[in-house]
Amino acid sequence: MQAGTKPPMTRSQKLRWLSNQLINDAAADEKGGNTGTAISHYLQAADILLLLAKVEENYTTWKQYTDTAAKCQQRARALIALQPKAESV
Repeated sequence: MQAGTKPPMTRSQKLRWLSNQLINDAAADEKGGNTGTAISHYLQAADILLLLAKVEENYTTWKQYTDTAAKCQQRARALIALQPKAESV
């Protein structure tokens, strides 16, 4: 490997990066009024974080994953509750 090049990311690093990206995308979608997409991104991030937690052996890291996943799920629930109800025919 050449000096100055980074080693490739591990699978867990890629999943952490992806979950962070989804959370950032969800916040941007929410700010832009795109709540449906924001809900989807929050729930996808929560799923990834729970998968990471499932294989994590360190309690502190496990707790961070599960707490962040719970926050994503809560935010998705809040957005779902704020959406206007569809009129029934």
